Amino acid sequence: MLFLLLSLLHFQLNSGQMQFVQANDKSITYNGRFDFTDSTKPRFMYSGCAITAGFTGTSIAIKLKDDSLRNWFNVRIDDQLFKFESADSSGIYQLAQGLADTAHTITITRRTEWHGGNSTFEGFFIDSGKSLFPVPRLANTIEFIGNSITCGYGNEGKNREEHFKYETENGDLAFGALVAKKLNTNYVAVCRSGIGMFQSGDGNKHFVQPKLYDEIVAGSKAQWNYSDNQPEVVVIELGGNDLAHPLDSTLFVNSYVTFVKKLRNQYPKAEIICAAGPNLPGDSTSAFEPYLKAVKAHFAGTDEKVHYFYFGIIDFNGSDWHPNLKEHRQMADALFPFIKKLTNW
Repeated sequence: MLFLLLSLLHFQLNSGQMQFVQANDKSITYNGRFDFTDSTKPRFMYSGCAITAGFTGTSIAIKLKDDSLRNWFNVRIDDQLFKFESADSSGIYQLAQGLADTAHTITITRRTEWHGGNSTFEGFFIDSGKSLFPVPRLANTIEFIGNSITCGYGNEGKNREEHFKYETENGDLAFGALVAKKLNTNYVAVCRSGIGMFQSGDGNKHFVQPKLYDEIVAGSKAQWNYSDNQPEVVVIELGGNDLAHPLDSTLFVNSYVTFVKKLRNQYPKAEIICAAGPNLPGDSTSAFEPYLKAVKAHFAGTDEKVHYFYFGIIDFNGSDWHPNLKEHRQMADALFPFIKKLTNW
């Protein structure tokens, strides 16, 4: 089916039935971290990164190159949702045809996380003589900083015994993305499976968020422009991986405090939420809840916009003992009222 669609697309291009609109077109909106070093070929690697535009006409295709040819994307065209794997080396994918000849909206969201390599968006193919138009950007932004849970690792997996598959990771339905949708806000995720605050899940002291946070994509020295990207709320979901190996609580708390100070320096007005859990029933990782309370206590009286939040006890039934879609909804349902009350959105 894909071969037939691509053959049709190449025929339409050769016959002049379609035109190419480059990625730097002003009608295209980007949500999440994108490296615009080459504005005609923005690169991205985090789950939840999204590309949105309006378009007129009956069909649309995308040019999206992928480092690994194994990342997955959600596509929403008007009210229709489907997914595709970026497995074609040409990077050209026909996303819709035979639509009503009217105005439409499209959003492409990366489902999979950073270890799938970078994705490079080059633009859209639309009907000849038609055009893109901008979709209004939402007013507020929430940034979620986290590990595999924030990424949506295995949330579409069948059960705990099923191992990770790129197809079953859906960052678009991770708890943070769900909260952002419920609050009608922009969503930014900065997350990697296995990462920690002081040490990673395998004890690596270099694979930690404070050392990697400024990075936009792998293999690039480009760093995120914080001054032009100011979220109103930042949620930190880190700590579970730190406890996979023996952990000095003082070093963990000090690392966390230093990282929060960095966030405050770059986001002077943001509400910063230090989230603990969720914990499995009887899970010993509940031990780090006092650590995060110590972080909150450190800022008491000096920064009242630093908050502590606990997700509670939630069972994990997704791949490799991660939350599934139902459990991500539970996490979102717990966090949503906390942010709603905090912001009055």
